[in-house]
Amino acid sequence: MQTTANSNYTVLVVDDDADFNNALRDTLTDVGFNVLTSNSGLKGLEMLRTSSTTINVVLLDYSMPTLDGTQTLQHLNNHFPNVKTIGVSGLRASELSDTYREGVEQLLIKPIKTSDLVTAIHSVLGKPKNAGATARRTYWIRFGLGYALFVICSYEFLRMLGLLVNLMVSSK
Repeated sequence: MQTTANSNYTVLVVDDDADFNNALRDTLTDVGFNVLTSNSGLKGLEMLRTSSTTINVVLLDYSMPTLDGTQTLQHLNNHFPNVKTIGVSGLRASELSDTYREGVEQLLIKPIKTSDLVTAIHSVLGKPKNAGATARRTYWIRFGLGYALFVICSYEFLRMLGLLVNLMVSSK
């Protein structure tokens, strides 16, 4: 995998839907994040306790058996206050508990677009939303300046060549 700015961050996906976990793992890995998955709140909390990797962001499902999103979020906030949380749910925001809705730093409603997911992760990490766009813009500015320099140098070279030809013709 190519090293990207995202590869400095680890995301833990906590969702009881294995297909959704796998889809998010593949999507986030493709954009350069390190990704861990858990199919329950209890296992997710255990992974936070025992992981040798620093987990920066937790994508937390709302509807899960045993320990739901709200209960898991309370444990996260009490025991891992530096971990950023993004709520993920198939329910409308109005159907979620106030504790969950107000406790997560971002809330995404399924289905989730990759761009919205990456933007939310960057947002909770404190990275600019358009960090990639800034890099692309910088590239195009550098390219434009390099091209302008090339055109100016080419023009000056041709001008000097023309003067040399005129000098040679006039000396005959």
